[in-house]
Amino acid sequence: MTNGSHIPPAAPQAAEAPQPQSKPGTFALPFDPLRLVAAVLRRWHWILLSGLVPGLAGGVAGYFKVKPMFTASAQLMRQESTDTFRASQQGDPFKPRQLTVPTLVSLMKSMVLLQRVSELTLPRLSPRAILDGLTITPERNTDLITIAFKSQRSGETALRVLNVYGPEVVRMTRDMQAQEAIDVNKLLKKQLAKAGEDLRGVNQELLDFARESGLVSVDKEIDAQLHKLGELDLRYETMRLDYDTLDLKITTLEKELSEHNPLAERARAARELLAELRTKYTDANPLVDDQKLRVEEIEKEMAQTAGRQTGPPRQGEGGLATTFYQELLSFRMQKEVLAAQLAKLKTVRAAADEKLRALPEKGLQYARIKARQQSLETAQELLSSRQREAQLHEENPIPYYRFFEAKPDQIEATTRGKKVLIFAAAGGGLGAFLCLVLAALLESLDDRLLTAADARRATRLPLLARLGDLAAREAAPPADWAFRTWLALQGRLADGPERRIVCGLAAVREGQGCSTWLELLGRAAAQREGSVLLVSNRAPLHGATLELGSALEAPAKVQPTPGEPLWLLIPAGWRWDAVHRTQWQAALEEWRRLPGLVLLVELVATDQPDTLLLAESLPQLIWLVGSGLARSRETAQRLETLRHAGCHLAGVALNRHRSLFPWLPFDL
Repeated sequence: MTNGSHIPPAAPQAAEAPQPQSKPGTFALPFDPLRLVAAVLRRWHWILLSGLVPGLAGGVAGYFKVKPMFTASAQLMRQESTDTFRASQQGDPFKPRQLTVPTLVSLMKSMVLLQRVSELTLPRLSPRAILDGLTITPERNTDLITIAFKSQRSGETALRVLNVYGPEVVRMTRDMQAQEAIDVNKLLKKQLAKAGEDLRGVNQELLDFARESGLVSVDKEIDAQLHKLGELDLRYETMRLDYDTLDLKITTLEKELSEHNPLAERARAARELLAELRTKYTDANPLVDDQKLRVEEIEKEMAQTAGRQTGPPRQGEGGLATTFYQELLSFRMQKEVLAAQLAKLKTVRAAADEKLRALPEKGLQYARIKARQQSLETAQELLSSRQREAQLHEENPIPYYRFFEAKPDQIEATTRGKKVLIFAAAGGGLGAFLCLVLAALLESLDDRLLTAADARRATRLPLLARLGDLAAREAAPPADWAFRTWLALQGRLADGPERRIVCGLAAVREGQGCSTWLELLGRAAAQREGSVLLVSNRAPLHGATLELGSALEAPAKVQPTPGEPLWLLIPAGWRWDAVHRTQWQAALEEWRRLPGLVLLVELVATDQPDTLLLAESLPQLIWLVGSGLARSRETAQRLETLRHAGCHLAGVALNRHRSLFPWLPFDL
């Protein structure tokens, strides 16, 4: 109810016990969290709509963006190299170097292989597209490697690409084995030619010695020593051949390691990126210019490291270079072991040779020539057998792995229904969340005082009472509420042994309901048979009235009727100037003699200086807040002014209180 007019009806609620103010230094939220919850619940239909629309949009976008995925799978099985091509029982047969699983996986992802597969695939796919759809999984504790290819085009595309990729991997391993056999075959041919020349020289020397010395046969002991020395020579030549073979393998690995130099890989990747940028932009574009600088820096670094000896890969470099370097270290270690064994065999041969020196000079000389002849014949036979084995491997290389072709019935198709639901759920959840956040943000920015918590926070005063919607059907009669509220306030507002009450009702501005509270509390106080005086600028509908000016001029004549409040009406244009304030103080002293005095004053225009001076003269004030009418900042400023004026604020009362959750059986 505004001053001079009735406010909309408000439901009454019982007075609340005063609550202590917040202690200094304690944390308090800048808003009522229950208001945020209520705002979200009030706007549930908007939140639901905000979730449904983006959810539908997300589902439609997912339907058009997500395509069905087709996956084809096949397997590679490792094949051990056997001695099928063994041409001699002496020494170990020729075996190509075996590829480790990490090495093979790295080679399977090389751009050379992917480019070849891209050229053979119709319709053609780019190497990058093939690599993105490719999944290589080595099976643990088996010799199998599972290859899977995913395609959004069709199951036939996935099957076709995989059945081209698998044979190309097998062909790559077969070519690597053939190239190794070619290198070994060339080396063995050179060694075989040299061994033939040495054997012809020894045969000629043996004929010349027999012709000159006339020696036809040798002693049995010489035969035994010759046999022993021949076995030693055979072992020596076998180890020497293995030693030379290791030299070839080390050279080949060093060549491969230089070809798989991480700098070369980086240079090739940088050139490919530069070519891709040039297809999109001109050479004047900063992106193209920066990429050209990177290519030049890498090529310069390659030129600086071109003549350096092969060293270990740096931390973070490719797995293929690391594998090659580990194999290179292994071969070097084997070479050192063979060198030590050759040195030991030389020592044993020297001892056998010393023993033969004790034989007759001619027999010894013949034995030496004969031993050299047998050693060269054995070496020639061994070299010839190894050369034939290498040639057979060159002509008929056995691939390291065998490919099991993928079948049409092994294609797995993944529908897009699940992903479409995920898109829809993500869109709906995001839309609902944004709407929820917007609703909470708008509510948190609303500085109107709506709830009891808002009133306590803005005024920093305890809540004395609150009055709800009087139009509610279940509301109690205002008289009952006023009586209970007055009983609760009486003990807090009474002053002195006579229990007199002098109190003011103040608000930010008119229209907060001060007149309504004044009338309800005044009638409740009159039921206690006290002398009730109500000072207001609004004439009541019922009850005795008296003009305030007349009452101040003759305060002794003011005698309220027991059981009924007496209204002292402030005339229009009234100002609380110095004369009126002096009269007020004198009248107040006179009225204090009335038995059971209750004086309630309605203070309007609290921003006016004369009204503030009147408020200073009142023992205490009750600050009234109209729910949804008062603003937090304005209320805090007015109360700060009253505190600076030395006014005693007993507490805050909330008018037109509306429950945030009306469906609950209790009020929060």
